[in-house]
Amino acid sequence: MRRIVSFKLFFTLLITVSYLLASTKLATWAYESFASGDKFAEGTMIGPIDVSNRSYEEAHEQMSQKVNEWKQSAKMALVLEGKEVTVQTNHFTFHIEESMKQAVSGKHAPLLVSVDAKALQDAISSIGASNDLIDVEKVKTHLEQAAASLTSTQLSLVQYVREDMQQQTILSQAVIPLHEELRIIPTTTIVIEPKQVFSVLDFFKKQGISLSKEAMTLFASVLYEAIVPTNFEIVERHTSAVLPNGVKAGFEAAVEQDKKDFIFFNPNDRAYTFEWVIEGNDMRASLIGAPFIYQYVLKTDPIEYYDPKTIVQYSALLKPNEKRIKEEGKKGMLIRLYKEVYDRNRTLVETVLVSEDFYPPIHRVEVRGLRAGANNEASPTPSETPSAQPSQQEDIWGNENEQIKGNEDETS
Repeated sequence: MRRIVSFKLFFTLLITVSYLLASTKLATWAYESFASGDKFAEGTMIGPIDVSNRSYEEAHEQMSQKVNEWKQSAKMALVLEGKEVTVQTNHFTFHIEESMKQAVSGKHAPLLVSVDAKALQDAISSIGASNDLIDVEKVKTHLEQAAASLTSTQLSLVQYVREDMQQQTILSQAVIPLHEELRIIPTTTIVIEPKQVFSVLDFFKKQGISLSKEAMTLFASVLYEAIVPTNFEIVERHTSAVLPNGVKAGFEAAVEQDKKDFIFFNPNDRAYTFEWVIEGNDMRASLIGAPFIYQYVLKTDPIEYYDPKTIVQYSALLKPNEKRIKEEGKKGMLIRLYKEVYDRNRTLVETVLVSEDFYPPIHRVEVRGLRAGANNEASPTPSETPSAQPSQQEDIWGNENEQIKGNEDETS
């Protein structure tokens, strides 16, 4: 029994060794035959290069030329949440002779190429990624495949994030006072697909509902506040003359039918979801998805306030020393909002000015009675014409004889 087993083992080894020797001899013969002047048959391809009817020397020269042309013109880019880095083509090594040795006349054979592992790792690290986040081997494989085809490529590193780093989570939240009209929205989620542009006006149009500008502004503002600490891009945004009640300074997104829209763009290669819930008298919106590679922190400068002026109007319907307040007035504001971008090591990458929102002051308006013997008319500028005195039927809140004073009330 042992003899039979030994014989079978010996016979198997003999066949295997014979096959390997024959293959080696055949490859050596092919290499030597082409080196001695034979030509590749019609239909022979090495990578994307057609070497049909060419000798070994001619094919080698042609391949070297094509590779050099690729190195001069190709761009091998890696992109991560708006940051881009290029892996220089001189870090790619093309194994031309090994590729030719593997070529079979009349067949297709791969063009062998490798990229320097350290150069690739340095490139990935330069845009804030690391081995614990990115599957570098997969990136390396796809870069080499593109190089073997002598093409350029742009790889989004998001698709190479390790699976354990792609768990769905709440990324940001915002809260606004609930407008009663918002209760009629039939859905409570919005999926923002990769590379998708989202418009608030289009959203309500598709929902088949019509809301007031106040309700749409509150809805858009809560979305805006939720996406600012991300890499989403704002396409269109407006503010009002006066900051609406319930909207935080710096986070308004005014919307008005056929006039103002709030539009943003998801530049990522994966989808994100907005969810909102009604909590008592508030609406809470959440942005849900896989974590971003970078962390985004919002900062504001101290708000700059602008005092209102006092506008004085005179009316014959009031007693000489009588004064009424038509408009209390309100301070103006300038709000600067910044976004700080940090990598995974908590290193500040950049600071971006997001917006400068200005709300002009609302001037204080006083209506006073006429004073005997006093000049009750404002001195008009060249473009102004003094208003006539009102008749008994005119409203005392008219704009006649208007004067604009400084920040202090006019003294008697």
